[in-house]
Amino acid sequence: MEQPTVPIDRISAFAVELPLRHRFATAATVLDKRSLILVRVDSGPVTGWGEAAPFPGHTSESMADVWDALEDAVTRSVAGSNAGATGIAGAALAQAVDDVAARAAGLPLAEYLGACEQIWASAAIGLLPDGTPDREAVAGVAAAGYRHAKLKISPETDVASLAELVTEFDSLAFGLDANGSLSALPPSHLEALDDLHLGYLEQPGPFGDLEWHRSLRNNLSTPIALDESADTSDAVRQIIATGAADIINLKTGRFGTTASLALAREANSAGLSARVGGLIESGVGRAHAVALAGCPEFRIVGDIAASNLYFDNDLVYPHWELADGRLVPTSEPGIGVEVDEELVSGMAFWSFVAE
Repeated sequence: MEQPTVPIDRISAFAVELPLRHRFATAATVLDKRSLILVRVDSGPVTGWGEAAPFPGHTSESMADVWDALEDAVTRSVAGSNAGATGIAGAALAQAVDDVAARAAGLPLAEYLGACEQIWASAAIGLLPDGTPDREAVAGVAAAGYRHAKLKISPETDVASLAELVTEFDSLAFGLDANGSLSALPPSHLEALDDLHLGYLEQPGPFGDLEWHRSLRNNLSTPIALDESADTSDAVRQIIATGAADIINLKTGRFGTTASLALAREANSAGLSARVGGLIESGVGRAHAVALAGCPEFRIVGDIAASNLYFDNDLVYPHWELADGRLVPTSEPGIGVEVDEELVSGMAFWSFVAE
Protein backbone atom coordinates (compact mmCIF):
# COMPACT_ATOMS: atom_id res chain seq x y z
CA MET A 1 0.00 0.00 0.00
CA GLU A 2 1.42 3.36 -1.03
CA GLN A 3 1.55 6.39 1.21
CA PRO A 4 -1.40 8.61 0.25
CA THR A 5 -0.83 12.18 -0.91
CA VAL A 6 -3.21 14.86 0.30
CA PRO A 7 -3.21 18.66 -0.04
CA ILE A 8 -1.88 20.13 3.20
CA ASP A 9 -3.11 23.52 4.40
CA ARG A 10 -1.72 23.57 7.93
CA ILE A 11 0.59 21.51 10.13
CA SER A 12 0.64 21.88 13.91
CA ALA A 13 2.81 20.14 16.49
CA PHE A 14 2.57 19.88 20.26
CA ALA A 15 5.23 18.41 22.57
CA VAL A 16 3.75 17.06 25.80
CA GLU A 17 4.85 15.08 28.80
CA LEU A 18 2.52 12.41 30.21
CA PRO A 19 3.13 10.95 33.69
CA LEU A 20 3.16 7.16 33.70
CA ARG A 21 0.90 5.47 36.23
CA HIS A 22 3.80 3.19 37.21
CA ARG A 23 7.56 3.25 36.79
CA PHE A 24 8.56 1.32 33.66
CA ALA A 25 12.04 -0.19 33.37
CA THR A 26 13.75 -2.14 30.59
CA ALA A 27 17.31 -3.37 30.15
CA ALA A 28 18.06 -0.03 28.47
CA THR A 29 16.18 2.64 30.43
CA VAL A 30 13.85 3.60 33.28
CA LEU A 31 10.85 5.89 32.73
CA ASP A 32 8.34 7.57 35.01
CA LYS A 33 6.95 9.91 32.34
CA ARG A 34 6.53 9.79 28.57
CA SER A 35 7.53 12.68 26.32
CA LEU A 36 5.62 12.72 23.01
CA ILE A 37 4.90 14.98 20.06
CA LEU A 38 1.41 15.09 18.54
CA VAL A 39 1.21 16.24 14.93
CA ARG A 40 -1.97 17.66 13.38
CA VAL A 41 -2.43 18.00 9.62
CA ASP A 42 -5.32 20.04 8.19
CA SER A 43 -6.42 19.34 4.63
CA GLY A 44 -9.43 21.46 3.75
CA PRO A 45 -12.14 20.59 6.28
CA VAL A 46 -10.43 17.32 7.29
CA THR A 47 -8.01 16.99 10.20
CA GLY A 48 -5.67 14.06 10.81
CA TRP A 49 -3.40 13.21 13.73
CA GLY A 50 -0.09 11.42 14.12
CA GLU A 51 2.38 10.91 16.93
CA ALA A 52 6.15 11.03 17.31
CA ALA A 53 7.27 8.93 20.27
CA PRO A 54 11.07 8.86 20.58
CA PHE A 55 11.96 6.45 23.38
CA PRO A 56 15.15 7.01 25.43
CA GLY A 57 17.48 4.04 25.09
CA HIS A 58 15.35 2.49 22.33
CA THR A 59 15.39 4.99 19.47
CA SER A 60 18.42 6.84 18.15
CA GLU A 61 16.47 10.11 17.97
CA SER A 62 15.72 12.25 21.01
CA MET A 63 12.76 14.58 21.53
CA ALA A 64 14.93 17.54 20.51
CA ASP A 65 16.11 15.71 17.39
CA VAL A 66 12.55 14.93 16.33
CA TRP A 67 11.30 18.44 17.08
CA ASP A 68 14.10 20.00 15.01
CA ALA A 69 13.40 17.55 12.17
CA LEU A 70 9.69 18.38 12.26
CA GLU A 71 10.29 22.11 12.16
CA ASP A 72 12.76 21.71 9.31
CA ALA A 73 10.47 19.40 7.33
CA VAL A 74 7.47 21.66 7.77
CA THR A 75 9.44 24.73 6.80
CA ARG A 76 10.55 23.02 3.57
CA SER A 77 7.26 21.26 2.81
CA VAL A 78 5.07 22.24 -0.12
CA ALA A 79 1.30 21.91 -0.44
CA GLY A 80 0.35 18.31 -1.18
CA SER A 81 3.60 16.81 0.07
CA ASN A 82 5.48 15.98 3.23
CA ALA A 83 8.68 15.51 1.22
CA GLY A 84 11.87 15.84 3.19
CA ALA A 85 10.47 14.48 6.44
CA THR A 86 12.42 11.41 7.54
CA GLY A 87 12.80 9.23 10.62
CA ILE A 88 10.37 9.57 13.50
CA ALA A 89 9.29 13.05 12.40
CA GLY A 90 8.45 11.72 8.96
CA ALA A 91 6.55 8.80 10.48
CA ALA A 92 4.39 11.15 12.58
CA LEU A 93 3.56 13.29 9.56
CA ALA A 94 2.82 10.16 7.54
CA GLN A 95 0.47 8.90 10.27
CA ALA A 96 -1.43 12.17 10.19
CA VAL A 97 -1.73 12.00 6.39
CA ASP A 98 -3.01 8.40 6.66
CA ASP A 99 -5.65 9.62 9.12
CA VAL A 100 -6.67 12.44 6.75
CA ALA A 101 -6.93 10.03 3.81
CA ALA A 102 -9.10 7.59 5.76
CA ARG A 103 -11.37 10.35 7.07
CA ALA A 104 -11.70 11.85 3.57
CA ALA A 105 -12.74 8.41 2.30
CA GLY A 106 -15.29 8.14 5.11
CA LEU A 107 -13.64 4.96 6.42
CA PRO A 108 -12.22 3.86 9.75
CA LEU A 109 -8.44 3.69 9.40
CA ALA A 110 -8.54 -0.07 10.04
CA GLU A 111 -10.92 -0.59 7.11
CA TYR A 112 -8.93 1.82 4.94
CA LEU A 113 -5.83 -0.34 5.54
CA GLY A 114 -7.66 -3.60 4.88
CA ALA A 115 -7.85 -4.79 8.47
CA CYS A 116 -10.31 -7.60 9.01
CA GLU A 117 -9.84 -8.66 12.64
CA GLN A 118 -10.31 -7.38 16.15
CA ILE A 119 -6.93 -7.51 17.83
CA TRP A 120 -5.72 -9.13 21.02
CA ALA A 121 -4.20 -6.68 23.47
CA SER A 122 -0.78 -7.33 24.96
CA ALA A 123 0.74 -5.76 28.06
CA ALA A 124 4.45 -4.92 28.27
CA ILE A 125 5.74 -5.71 31.76
CA GLY A 126 8.76 -3.79 33.01
CA LEU A 127 11.61 -4.85 35.30
CA LEU A 128 12.07 -4.45 39.03
CA PRO A 129 15.47 -3.11 40.21
CA ASP A 130 16.80 -6.66 40.68
CA GLY A 131 16.10 -7.54 37.04
CA THR A 132 12.96 -9.56 37.79
CA PRO A 133 9.81 -8.86 35.76
CA ASP A 134 7.25 -7.04 37.89
CA ARG A 135 5.08 -9.84 39.32
CA GLU A 136 2.51 -7.39 40.69
CA ALA A 137 2.09 -5.91 37.21
CA VAL A 138 1.68 -9.40 35.72
CA ALA A 139 -0.99 -10.22 38.30
CA GLY A 140 -2.76 -6.97 37.50
CA VAL A 141 -2.97 -7.54 33.75
CA ALA A 142 -4.06 -11.15 34.25
CA ALA A 143 -6.85 -9.97 36.57
CA ALA A 144 -7.84 -7.27 34.06
CA GLY A 145 -8.44 -9.87 31.36
CA TYR A 146 -5.34 -9.70 29.20
CA ARG A 147 -4.46 -12.92 27.40
CA HIS A 148 -0.99 -11.86 26.21
CA ALA A 149 2.00 -10.16 27.84
CA LYS A 150 5.60 -9.36 26.99
CA LEU A 151 8.13 -9.62 29.80
CA LYS A 152 11.11 -7.31 29.74
CA ILE A 153 14.29 -9.17 30.74
CA SER A 154 17.95 -8.28 31.30
CA PRO A 155 21.19 -10.17 32.00
CA GLU A 156 20.22 -10.09 35.70
CA THR A 157 16.90 -11.84 35.16
CA ASP A 158 16.87 -15.19 36.96
CA VAL A 159 15.56 -17.85 34.61
CA ALA A 160 14.19 -20.04 37.41
CA SER A 161 12.14 -17.13 38.77
CA LEU A 162 10.99 -16.39 35.24
CA ALA A 163 9.86 -19.99 34.83
CA GLU A 164 7.90 -19.79 38.10
CA LEU A 165 6.18 -16.60 36.94
CA VAL A 166 5.20 -18.10 33.59
CA THR A 167 3.85 -21.21 35.30
CA GLU A 168 1.92 -19.23 37.91
CA PHE A 169 0.15 -17.07 35.33
CA ASP A 170 -0.71 -19.75 32.82
CA SER A 171 -3.74 -17.79 31.54
CA LEU A 172 -1.27 -15.50 29.76
CA ALA A 173 0.73 -16.22 26.61
CA PHE A 174 4.19 -14.68 27.08
CA GLY A 175 6.99 -13.34 24.94
CA LEU A 176 10.36 -12.03 26.16
CA ASP A 177 12.16 -8.79 25.27
CA ALA A 178 15.82 -8.29 26.16
CA ASN A 179 16.36 -4.96 24.36
CA GLY A 180 19.74 -6.04 23.04
CA SER A 181 21.26 -7.01 26.39
CA LEU A 182 22.05 -10.75 26.31
CA SER A 183 24.99 -11.20 23.93
CA ALA A 184 27.63 -11.48 26.69
CA LEU A 185 25.82 -14.32 28.47
CA PRO A 186 26.93 -17.94 28.05
CA PRO A 187 25.01 -20.16 25.61
CA SER A 188 23.61 -22.13 28.55
CA HIS A 189 21.63 -19.07 29.69
CA LEU A 190 20.04 -18.61 26.27
CA GLU A 191 19.30 -22.33 26.12
CA ALA A 192 17.56 -22.07 29.50
CA LEU A 193 15.37 -19.28 28.12
CA ASP A 194 14.67 -21.47 25.11
CA ASP A 195 13.46 -24.22 27.45
CA LEU A 196 10.61 -21.97 28.58
CA HIS A 197 8.99 -22.46 25.13
CA LEU A 198 7.56 -18.95 24.99
CA GLY A 199 6.15 -17.13 21.98
CA TYR A 200 9.31 -15.28 20.97
CA LEU A 201 12.61 -13.86 22.22
CA GLU A 202 12.85 -10.24 21.11
CA GLN A 203 16.10 -8.43 20.38
CA PRO A 204 18.37 -10.67 22.47
CA GLY A 205 21.60 -9.22 21.08
CA PRO A 206 23.18 -6.04 19.70
CA PHE A 207 21.08 -3.99 17.34
CA GLY A 208 23.60 -4.06 14.48
CA ASP A 209 24.82 -7.65 14.76
CA LEU A 210 22.59 -9.61 12.41
CA GLU A 211 25.08 -12.45 12.09
CA TRP A 212 24.91 -13.09 15.85
CA HIS A 213 21.13 -13.24 15.64
CA ARG A 214 21.22 -15.49 12.58
CA SER A 215 23.48 -17.92 14.42
CA LEU A 216 21.31 -17.82 17.55
CA ARG A 217 18.19 -18.40 15.47
CA ASN A 218 19.76 -21.57 14.09
CA ASN A 219 20.44 -22.86 17.61
CA LEU A 220 17.16 -22.08 19.41
CA SER A 221 13.63 -23.28 18.86
CA THR A 222 12.07 -20.07 20.25
CA PRO A 223 11.29 -17.64 17.39
CA ILE A 224 13.67 -14.68 17.27
CA ALA A 225 12.03 -11.27 16.87
CA LEU A 226 14.02 -8.17 15.96
CA ASP A 227 12.90 -4.68 16.93
CA GLU A 228 15.66 -2.12 17.46
CA SER A 229 17.52 -3.76 14.56
CA ALA A 230 14.53 -2.92 12.32
CA ASP A 231 14.82 0.86 12.61
CA THR A 232 14.78 1.73 8.89
CA SER A 233 13.30 0.23 5.74
CA ASP A 234 16.78 -0.75 4.57
CA ALA A 235 17.47 -2.42 7.93
CA VAL A 236 14.26 -4.43 7.65
CA ARG A 237 15.27 -5.63 4.20
CA GLN A 238 18.73 -6.56 5.50
CA ILE A 239 17.16 -8.65 8.27
CA ILE A 240 15.08 -10.44 5.65
CA ALA A 241 18.08 -11.00 3.40
CA THR A 242 20.35 -12.36 6.13
CA GLY A 243 17.81 -14.67 7.79
CA ALA A 244 18.46 -13.06 11.17
CA ALA A 245 14.89 -13.31 12.50
CA ASP A 246 11.63 -15.19 12.39
CA ILE A 247 9.59 -12.11 13.32
CA ILE A 248 10.06 -8.42 12.54
CA ASN A 249 8.60 -5.74 14.80
CA LEU A 250 7.26 -2.82 12.80
CA LYS A 251 6.32 0.39 14.58
CA THR A 252 4.06 3.05 13.16
CA GLY A 253 6.18 5.51 15.12
CA ARG A 254 9.21 4.54 13.06
CA PHE A 255 7.72 4.20 9.58
CA GLY A 256 4.18 5.56 9.53
CA THR A 257 1.13 3.36 9.19
CA THR A 258 0.82 2.53 5.49
CA ALA A 259 4.62 2.18 5.20
CA SER A 260 4.62 -0.35 8.06
CA LEU A 261 1.97 -2.34 6.22
CA ALA A 262 4.05 -2.36 3.04
CA LEU A 263 7.10 -3.61 4.95
CA ALA A 264 5.01 -6.33 6.61
CA ARG A 265 4.02 -7.55 3.17
CA GLU A 266 7.66 -7.73 2.16
CA ALA A 267 8.47 -9.70 5.29
CA ASN A 268 5.55 -12.08 4.76
CA SER A 269 6.61 -12.68 1.15
CA ALA A 270 10.02 -13.77 2.43
CA GLY A 271 8.48 -16.16 4.97
CA LEU A 272 8.80 -13.94 8.07
CA SER A 273 6.01 -12.96 10.42
CA ALA A 274 5.35 -9.36 11.42
CA ARG A 275 4.06 -7.86 14.63
CA VAL A 276 3.16 -4.29 15.56
CA GLY A 277 5.69 -2.92 18.01
CA GLY A 278 4.91 -0.30 20.63
CA LEU A 279 6.61 2.78 22.06
CA ILE A 280 4.25 3.44 25.01
CA GLU A 281 2.29 5.83 22.83
CA SER A 282 -0.62 8.05 23.73
CA GLY A 283 -4.08 7.27 22.42
CA VAL A 284 -3.15 8.74 19.03
CA GLY A 285 -0.23 6.41 18.36
CA ARG A 286 -2.21 3.54 19.87
CA ALA A 287 -5.06 4.22 17.40
CA HIS A 288 -2.70 3.81 14.45
CA ALA A 289 -1.25 0.64 15.99
CA VAL A 290 -4.70 -0.87 16.60
CA ALA A 291 -5.75 -0.24 13.00
CA LEU A 292 -2.52 -1.71 11.64
CA ALA A 293 -2.50 -4.79 13.87
CA GLY A 294 -5.87 -5.92 12.53
CA CYS A 295 -4.41 -6.40 9.06
CA PRO A 296 -3.80 -10.03 8.06
CA GLU A 297 -0.13 -9.29 7.41
CA PHE A 298 0.42 -9.06 11.19
CA ARG A 299 0.18 -12.62 12.47
CA ILE A 300 1.79 -12.18 15.89
CA VAL A 301 0.07 -10.32 18.74
CA GLY A 302 1.58 -6.84 18.97
CA ASP A 303 2.57 -4.44 21.75
CA ILE A 304 -0.79 -2.70 22.17
CA ALA A 305 -2.52 -2.25 25.52
CA ALA A 306 -5.48 -0.35 26.90
CA SER A 307 -5.00 3.31 27.83
CA ASN A 308 -5.12 2.72 31.58
CA LEU A 309 -2.16 0.34 31.63
CA TYR A 310 0.18 3.32 31.32
CA PHE A 311 -1.75 6.59 31.64
CA ASP A 312 -4.58 8.16 33.61
CA ASN A 313 -5.35 10.25 30.52
CA ASP A 314 -3.83 9.43 27.15
CA LEU A 315 -5.14 12.58 25.40
CA VAL A 316 -8.02 11.05 23.42
CA TYR A 317 -11.65 10.19 23.99
CA PRO A 318 -12.97 7.65 24.25
CA HIS A 319 -10.00 5.96 25.95
CA TRP A 320 -8.88 2.61 24.58
CA GLU A 321 -10.44 -0.07 26.78
CA LEU A 322 -10.02 -3.82 27.07
CA ALA A 323 -12.98 -5.95 25.96
CA ASP A 324 -12.59 -9.69 26.54
CA GLY A 325 -8.83 -9.42 26.06
CA ARG A 326 -9.08 -7.34 22.89
CA LEU A 327 -8.93 -3.72 21.74
CA VAL A 328 -11.79 -3.01 19.37
CA PRO A 329 -11.50 -0.21 16.77
CA THR A 330 -14.46 2.15 16.60
CA SER A 331 -16.52 2.57 13.45
CA GLU A 332 -15.77 6.30 13.23
CA PRO A 333 -13.76 7.54 10.21
CA GLY A 334 -10.00 7.82 10.54
CA ILE A 335 -8.30 6.82 13.80
CA GLY A 336 -11.71 6.60 15.48
CA VAL A 337 -10.91 8.67 18.55
CA GLU A 338 -10.92 12.41 19.11
CA VAL A 339 -7.95 14.31 20.47
CA ASP A 340 -8.61 16.44 23.55
CA GLU A 341 -7.15 19.53 21.90
CA GLU A 342 -7.77 21.82 24.88
CA LEU A 343 -5.83 19.46 27.13
CA VAL A 344 -3.03 19.02 24.59
CA SER A 345 -2.66 22.77 24.07
CA GLY A 346 -2.59 23.38 27.80
CA MET A 347 0.05 20.69 28.38
CA ALA A 348 2.33 21.56 25.46
CA PHE A 349 5.79 22.79 26.40
CA TRP A 350 6.72 23.29 22.72
CA SER A 351 4.29 24.02 19.93
CA PHE A 352 4.11 25.51 16.46
CA VAL A 353 1.60 26.06 13.65
CA ALA A 354 2.69 26.39 10.03
CA GLU A 355 0.46 27.19 7.07
